Amino acid sequence: MDSTRTPVRLVVWATGAVGRAALHEIIGDSRYELVGVRVYSADKVGVDAADLCGRSDPTGVTATDSTDTIVDLGADVILHAASKAHPHDSNLDDICRLLSSGSDVITTTSYAHLETCGPQTRSAILEACAAGHSRFHAAGENPGFMFERLVATATGLVSTVDRIELFEATDVSGVSSLPMLTDLMGMGRPPEEVEADAPVLATLDLAYRQALAATADVFRVDLDEITLSVENTTIDRDLTVSAGVIRAGTVVGRRFSWTASRGGSPLLAIHEEWVLTRDLPQWGLRPLAVGEKAPLIRAVIHGVPSIELQLDVGYDDVPPGLAGTLPGHLMIAMTAVRAIDDVRASEPGVVVAPVFGAIKL
Repeated sequence: MDSTRTPVRLVVWATGAVGRAALHEIIGDSRYELVGVRVYSADKVGVDAADLCGRSDPTGVTATDSTDTIVDLGADVILHAASKAHPHDSNLDDICRLLSSGSDVITTTSYAHLETCGPQTRSAILEACAAGHSRFHAAGENPGFMFERLVATATGLVSTVDRIELFEATDVSGVSSLPMLTDLMGMGRPPEEVEADAPVLATLDLAYRQALAATADVFRVDLDEITLSVENTTIDRDLTVSAGVIRAGTVVGRRFSWTASRGGSPLLAIHEEWVLTRDLPQWGLRPLAVGEKAPLIRAVIHGVPSIELQLDVGYDDVPPGLAGTLPGHLMIAMTAVRAIDDVRASEPGVVVAPVFGAIKL
């Protein structure tokens, strides 16, 4: 690091799984000076930042649940990792207040394509950036990275593209909360009850519509429409998972497909799959052999030539203090941390990560 460079003054906003991973990463990095931590739980207020993420050396920075206190710090950058699951969602208001005060905001909450979020959301963020002469960037793994940046970049290797599909498979058998599995995710319920009504689907729907629309922007194409389809599957025996027993005949696998069309034909698609077991031959799945991993992400570019990408994620050495943090949480946090310098170097306004070499359809 350039010893003459002034460290970037940072706040980490929220210390759930993603925020905790970001906090762990920046503490001790001489490029950054942690000046504040915003928390939502009363038992975290007054706790040293190091203790919130398993770092051994105290930072002298203690957590607060006061938004006013955070705003008064005048930080250069806020790493905003607030949940979308709170009964009262104040994320947009918080982000706009921070931007208006002059702090840059890098969020892992789904604002990856502001046009999809709606004209009021887009206008509010643009006006806040103008008021504070600040920068806004939406980080994230999917949406935010996988389709819009990773897969889009790979199209720079092909001559023509007919269709692109992204598949993401998640084993949710480790979810320990039965209400989360059944009420939020629709698992363990009769198939006829969960065709498309799981509460979490509204959040997913907005997120993946943003990913598809942002990818279309990279390719410089206009989409006709984005449609959603839902498929559920069951098995004929009881299944024991972390949250308890899932009864035979109830849902143990869910597939959601968002398909974006152009000119009446499918062009871009995201297929999200949740499973409680891989013993689902009706879906072409099978139990994994010892040492075998299922890919987290698989992308297929149908074109000339056709390309298939597969992303496997290893997570054997969990950093101290981050027990319970899943690979996805860590990856989301890293997209925010790694964006800091580029966001700071950008002109005020909404900062979108560049994609070099993608095909223009």
